[in-house]
Amino acid sequence: MSRSEAVNFDGLMLAESRERISLQGRDQFRQASEAMVRQAKRTLDIFTYDLDKPVFDQGDFLEAVKQLALTCRGMGIRILLQDSERARREGHRLVDLSRRITSKIEIRRPHEDYIDHPENFIIVDRIGYIRRRNTGLYEGEANFCHPMEARLLTDFFSEVWERSEQESSLRRLHL
Repeated sequence: MSRSEAVNFDGLMLAESRERISLQGRDQFRQASEAMVRQAKRTLDIFTYDLDKPVFDQGDFLEAVKQLALTCRGMGIRILLQDSERARREGHRLVDLSRRITSKIEIRRPHEDYIDHPENFIIVDRIGYIRRRNTGLYEGEANFCHPMEARLLTDFFSEVWERSEQESSLRRLHL
C-alpha cells in the first residue's frame, strides 16, 4: 500500500508499521526522518550527498539524533557524506554534534567508486528506511518496518563504509 498526501508520521511505529509511504517534497522527507529517528534505539545510517540542511539540520531531527547518540550502545550513528564542501563552508549543526559526541557519531567520505551514487537514504535500527532515488528530487519512499529492504540497504551501506575514509575536512582542529 502506498500513500503520498497528508501523512500522520507520528502514528507510524518503527518495527511495526509495514506500509510503504510515497514521499513528495522536502517537508515530507523532514517529517518522516524526524519521526523515524525519534523512535530509534540502536543505529542510524545516513548516506547523503551534502547533509541536506532542510532535512538534517532541523531542531527536532537533531534532538532525536542527540538522544540516540546518548542512549545507544556502541557506534550508533554512521554518516557517509559524498560532498562536504557546503557543510564545511556554511556550517551544519549535525556536523557540530558529531564533533561533540565523537564516540557515537562518525562521518566518512565514500570511496571514489561510490562518490557519485545517485541515491540518498537513511536506515534506522536496521528495520526502517527512507530513500530518495535521485539526490536532486524530493521524491522517494519510507517504510517503518521492512527488514528485507533495510537489510539490503544496510549491506550496501556497510560495504561502502568499510571502503571509506574519515571526513577530515569536517574535524575540529585543536590548536
